[in-house]
Amino acid sequence: MSTIKCEILHASLVNPPQYTAVSYAWGDADEKRKIVLEGATIPVAVSLHGALNAIRDKRDSVLVWIDALCIDQQNRDERTQQVQLMTDIYTKADSVALWLGQEADESHLAVNMLQEVAANARSSGKLTSLIASSYGKPDLGAVVSLFERDYWRRLWVVQEVFNAKDINVYCGSSVLHWSIYTEASHAFWRHKGDIDHYFPRGASQGKSQQVSMNQFTYSQVLGYQGPSSLPDVGSLMGLGEEALLEVMCACRRKLTFDARDKVFGIIGVLSQEIRSEFPVDYNLSVKEVYINVVDYMLSTTERLDIICESIHFPLHTSSVDLPSWVPDWFHIPETTALGRLYAFKASGTTKAAYRFFDERRKLEISAVYIDTITTHGIAVGTLCTVSDYLMAFLHWRALLLGSYEPESDGDDHESQDAFCRTLSLDEVPTGWERSNDWLTACYHVFASLIRERLPRLPLDRELKQYVAEDVGASVQIRSEERRQFLQDHFGSRMMGRCFCITEEGLIGMGSGFMAAGDVVVVPLGCSTPIILRPQGSHGEYRFVGDVYIHTFMHGKAVDHLQAGKRQLEKFVVH
Repeated sequence: MSTIKCEILHASLVNPPQYTAVSYAWGDADEKRKIVLEGATIPVAVSLHGALNAIRDKRDSVLVWIDALCIDQQNRDERTQQVQLMTDIYTKADSVALWLGQEADESHLAVNMLQEVAANARSSGKLTSLIASSYGKPDLGAVVSLFERDYWRRLWVVQEVFNAKDINVYCGSSVLHWSIYTEASHAFWRHKGDIDHYFPRGASQGKSQQVSMNQFTYSQVLGYQGPSSLPDVGSLMGLGEEALLEVMCACRRKLTFDARDKVFGIIGVLSQEIRSEFPVDYNLSVKEVYINVVDYMLSTTERLDIICESIHFPLHTSSVDLPSWVPDWFHIPETTALGRLYAFKASGTTKAAYRFFDERRKLEISAVYIDTITTHGIAVGTLCTVSDYLMAFLHWRALLLGSYEPESDGDDHESQDAFCRTLSLDEVPTGWERSNDWLTACYHVFASLIRERLPRLPLDRELKQYVAEDVGASVQIRSEERRQFLQDHFGSRMMGRCFCITEEGLIGMGSGFMAAGDVVVVPLGCSTPIILRPQGSHGEYRFVGDVYIHTFMHGKAVDHLQAGKRQLEKFVVH
């Protein structure tokens, strides 16, 4: 391999020359290769060296823009100035060279497979046959490895791809147009069922290669990673001020080296109006940048939902000493705020009433006090098995049954129906709306799985009735479908959360970080109730997380406020 020789050319973006912008992952900073820059030999990262070598023309010079050479990364002012130009740099480039890295894990087979899939993407029958014929061969596994490369997890990729006119994808010595990758990726998504059928556990050649390198099934990787992992930010542009939060949440699992880039790295895909509110400035601290996001969202949307993105379970500390109500965007949570998933309107049509003070370290909000949590169950972890869900169900139900006396409180059917609706966040599938059907189906699935997975745990007399095969044909779930039923209707809803009971007997499910003594309030301008933890003796609180409170998710607190049954109070959160 001949030495790569580079020269620095200063150019204006007003009337730029033809150039290629490079999109790549930095990789291991400790491993270096040598290039010649302006006559001097300098060390560069292996990934950068590979990218330059892949796109250079052996016969002629190539004009490229690549961040590590064109920006002095140690100069804050220069980084600030250049990152502000990033949108223009990628928009005005004639093309973007996307470097996935050197050939590895049989990536040459992956490239061939992508071409074949893209060529047959319009024929469902041919694609099914192609996937079937891949069984016992390494081709599909090679695509899985390619889609799991570090490049796809890099946040800056989102705007580099979004702003590009034309993209060529380099991997080792192969080059494919971006459209081949996206066409194949969409085809894999449409045929997830076929992939699951022929590669149910990612197995190849009859051996027990269970799943991909990162423990995902083949259909999960091929359908949701690689090009599909890049959010469709274009579809979010019509959301006005909400676009900032939507794009940040869509990109939350993407990685950056600098925590501030979780904001600066997505500004380039937003409207000029929003960009003007967030000038890139690396002289600001991470804390200042993240508080600016909350400040902007509160002032422009008059909604408090932004604070619910501050997820404190299982990790509830911040490396940069953020106030508890400020989301730590550098942290990647495994759960999602309730208000983003479901159409709750706990505060009705009210607007947020708030003020900052103590140099924006504290946030005062106006909210309707609901109750105090007295009892809570074990939390379902974010890395859990079916047995974890079953154990949580047994514990939570025991707390429910122990919270009242059926003889004095009357028939407990209503309470147990409310319990099932709480576990599913009141998302009842079409056709199951009759309360008895949903209760029966839920108890049938949980009781049957407990009998199957945890045979040594005794079931009480009531749960035993739901194991029986005669629970009713209309609600009976076949044994092979029960695990999927649990995952579909309870999995993501229970994960990271725990069941709770309040002083007044209200039931709910919220952040696994909750504790007895925490208070539940419905802030004005917030889609869901939230949990606050009293701190000290000065009437101040720490934000714990959002919470589902049965019957209080669609405006009941505001109705009580207007009827004089409850009062509006101020809570200082730090």
